[in-house]
Amino acid sequence: MDNNNSHVRVRYAPSPTGSLHVGGVRTALFNWLFARKNGGTFVLRIEDTDLERSTEPSVEQLKRSLRWIGLDWDEGPEVDGPHGPYRQTERFDLYREAAKKLLDSGDAYRDFATPEEMAEFRERARAEKRQPIYKGGEYRDMDPEAARRRAESGEPFTVRFKTPTEGQTVVEDLIRGPVTFENANIEDFVLMKSTDTPTYNFAAAVDDAEMKISHVIRGDDHLSNTPRQILVYGALGYDLPAFAHVPQVLGPDKKKLSKRHGAASVEDFAAQGYLPEALFNYLALLGAGYAADEEIFSPDELAERFRIERVSGNPAVFDEKKLTSINALYLRRQSPEELALIAGPMLVEAGAASPEELQRDMPRLVRIMALIKDRINRTDEIPAFVGYFYGDELAYDEAEFEKQFGKEFARETFPELVEGLKALSEDEWTEERIEQVIRGLADEKGKAARHLIHPLRFAATGRTVSAGLFETLALLGRERTLRRIERVAEKLKKPVG
Repeated sequence: MDNNNSHVRVRYAPSPTGSLHVGGVRTALFNWLFARKNGGTFVLRIEDTDLERSTEPSVEQLKRSLRWIGLDWDEGPEVDGPHGPYRQTERFDLYREAAKKLLDSGDAYRDFATPEEMAEFRERARAEKRQPIYKGGEYRDMDPEAARRRAESGEPFTVRFKTPTEGQTVVEDLIRGPVTFENANIEDFVLMKSTDTPTYNFAAAVDDAEMKISHVIRGDDHLSNTPRQILVYGALGYDLPAFAHVPQVLGPDKKKLSKRHGAASVEDFAAQGYLPEALFNYLALLGAGYAADEEIFSPDELAERFRIERVSGNPAVFDEKKLTSINALYLRRQSPEELALIAGPMLVEAGAASPEELQRDMPRLVRIMALIKDRINRTDEIPAFVGYFYGDELAYDEAEFEKQFGKEFARETFPELVEGLKALSEDEWTEERIEQVIRGLADEKGKAARHLIHPLRFAATGRTVSAGLFETLALLGRERTLRRIERVAEKLKKPVG
């Protein structure tokens, strides 16, 4: 296969043993961008040979997470293709056939070493202060016919690759350049376990070759596996794909990103209020070598600019503040109608409003979202920014209540302000008239309007920060606003202390 002229085929091949980690989805994204950039094919392959840890819910969660962030696959589960099936547990016959070919050619052998013998070998190597590099012992050069008879008698065995004892295996990496491995340091690795199931290195190499993968783009934690797979390729007569090993994603403390940093999986970020477009955009930029002033792009624009050789060879540090700023930009681009559709279910779940109320009052929710959209950075902030527009009773923080109404001017003047607002009719309940009442009373008392605005905001919303107060009260509505501020006025009549 000439990788410069052949059709580009890349794959993302996760193990379904848990949630899709953000580092994994970045690798998937780089494969997707590379395929789209080069008019190629993006394949999803499920590597589920770890029968104890792989689960069907994890498979579904994985597909759901990929779709949520916007990654579609051209071949794979639920998408027909000429190189399927795309789950390794459905391809065992292929691995057994390849193992037989290697046994017949003498590039592999049956190893009858028991677990106890292997443990003794490794213990002896440690005692002798040398690397426990297993080269098959007596079984490596056993007569193949004698080994076959022992296997047919039912004696357990593994199939191991007969790794060369001399020379080097070189990984020509598109990101970090050539990486050389001494064959003497590569043990005779297992191809097929005694359970007649393939190991990762064997199955991945056979699959990549049979699926005609042109470029293997994966995490650099697989770099040490690559020389083994290259040896399998050569023994089976396969042409090598190009390799690119993407560095890991680290947290701010330079340790592998995990839940201790606040979020690690795609579903974590979705739950924390990040939009899929924002996470896609941020991960595409993370360590990919785009210009520093490039920030917001569509998937097609990102694909057009993507160059695998520009990907940094150093680990990428995940900056949640940067992700949040990109997310805020994407939220600003949403229309109030789109944000209202996001906000509705969140308000119901938070208990701020009922489905019936929202359905009846959707035009108001659209206006509310237009008012607050520039103030939120993540969608999970919506209930706090919008919830006070619904319901009647507010739970006031007592310390903040005392701060807002502890001063004599606010305590004495607030009842007058309530009466002034009550004098406005339903038709007069507009931003302009509300502002006139507030500023007019402040002028009358010889005070700056802020001395009334801050206590009024707290009384009407339960918050010290909100969108513009006049717009907020207009959207809050006359009846709801007056009920709340009248309760506060009654509370102020009670003796202090």
